[in-house]
Amino acid sequence: MRMLTGILFAALLPAAAAAQDQESACRDAQTQLELNECSARAYQSADGALNDAYKAAMAVVKDWSSDSQDKLRDAQRLWIAYRDKACEIHVYPQSGSITPLLVNECLLKITRDRTTDLESLAQGLGN
Repeated sequence: MRMLTGILFAALLPAAAAAQDQESACRDAQTQLELNECSARAYQSADGALNDAYKAAMAVVKDWSSDSQDKLRDAQRLWIAYRDKACEIHVYPQSGSITPLLVNECLLKITRDRTTDLESLAQGLGN
């Protein structure tokens, strides 16, 4: 077991170093391109957390009723449409190189909020 732990740690070390490098680069971001890229990475990370929370919530609600997973799936699809339209209108009058940053910040905020909702559901607080 100790050897397996060491192997896993060694395998994860480069990924952790890369994440730290990205974090440092984002703290030092100065150009619009760098800011846009950092905001995109932050949103992608939040989207990954959202997907994890969604899977956990689906596992919890499956026992509630025969159609509870269908209802959650439908709600999530509607939420995605809402998220996309809300962020589209949020940045509507803007154009130019800052637009991706504004869109990503909107997506990040709304996604984090939804993740919190799904995490609450997965902890059984939804019923």
